Amino acid sequence: MKKNKGYNFIKDIPVFISIAVLFVFAVLFLELPMREFSDNENRMLAICPEPSKKSILDGSFQDSFENFVSDQFPMRDELLGLSVLASRVEGKQKINDVIYAKEKNGQTRLLDDYKEPQNEEKFIDAVGRLYNGVESANITVMIVPTAYQIYEDEMPPVLLSQKPAGQQDTFEYLKEGIIALEGSEKSGGINIVEGITDSLEEGKDAGYNMFYRTDHHWTLYGAYRGYLALAPYLNIPVNSALEDQMTTVSDSFYGTTWSKVVDYSVDPDTIEIYENLAWDKSLVVSYEDTKETSASPYNMDYLDKKDKYSLFLNNQHSLIRIDNPDADLTRTDGNERKSIVIIKDSYANSLIPLMIDQYETIWVFDPRYYRGSITQFVNDHPEVEDVLILYNLQTMDNDRGIGAIY
Repeated sequence: MKKNKGYNFIKDIPVFISIAVLFVFAVLFLELPMREFSDNENRMLAICPEPSKKSILDGSFQDSFENFVSDQFPMRDELLGLSVLASRVEGKQKINDVIYAKEKNGQTRLLDDYKEPQNEEKFIDAVGRLYNGVESANITVMIVPTAYQIYEDEMPPVLLSQKPAGQQDTFEYLKEGIIALEGSEKSGGINIVEGITDSLEEGKDAGYNMFYRTDHHWTLYGAYRGYLALAPYLNIPVNSALEDQMTTVSDSFYGTTWSKVVDYSVDPDTIEIYENLAWDKSLVVSYEDTKETSASPYNMDYLDKKDKYSLFLNNQHSLIRIDNPDADLTRTDGNERKSIVIIKDSYANSLIPLMIDQYETIWVFDPRYYRGSITQFVNDHPEVEDVLILYNLQTMDNDRGIGAIY
């Protein structure tokens, strides 16, 4: 007769550890205070939804509750970092839609995966509404390529072979659609800025970072290369002082692309600003929505926060007015042009300071938050000679403000 063997505790240790870990996280989830905002991801977090008969039956409560649990899960950022580390050990080169690229100097560059735009017609329609509605101001459209295009040569070859159609093709499609608007209801044309990609490539070849390595935005020098491409379309003589007056204000910036992987093996970025010492005497930056004013287009308080890029134009505002009575109004066509309206996404925030010395008044609109008609505003301000629409090619496709341009 076989003897009864005693219970083998050792073989069940992994099970007990798993149960203990789940129990600890469940307690932490219940006891820790709910967070409203994620500094790492720079967004509001989901809060616990209230169930109703309707939301339960249509499934919206379950979806909301799943988002709530995901957003409020204890040690969410730390666990994400561990997951990414495991994926890197496995040899993965694209994680959470972030591509691990390598610069020539060996530093890692994080690139947001590029998705082919699906809403080109929406953007063309928005430009058309503005063009046909504005009575006298000149319209200029500037579409900025993404870091994915400028740094595609640094991508892993296997991912480069899978990349979607070139961004230049999309730009040409948008250009043709915008040109077709000309003369549809009014005389005159629309300026479409070309040569931005070439200008960025030249800056890159000269050894400068055109885009942050951990963020989707362009650097100040990248914005400067955009300024060089834009200047002829606005008849602005290039301000030669800009390049020599860039100052580093941070060397510890981790951007939104990095936040998708939380990988501290990647070196942080530096942030530079351009600042004219004369601004202290006369410049007035008015945030029309909050009624705040400043003598600088930068809010340095953001240097103490995760979202350091928001120092440019003090983050997000529906309408900003920048007055510089000492601006140099010289133009290459011999005409003075004192005022400009800029309709934009966040890429413009780092370019606009480079234009301050050349306009008495710059009106900056973020159509995601501005609730009025920009067309009516321009027509009510006849001193506005130029309107610039500036969007990045990727954010242009899903920016909810595009539909609010009218």
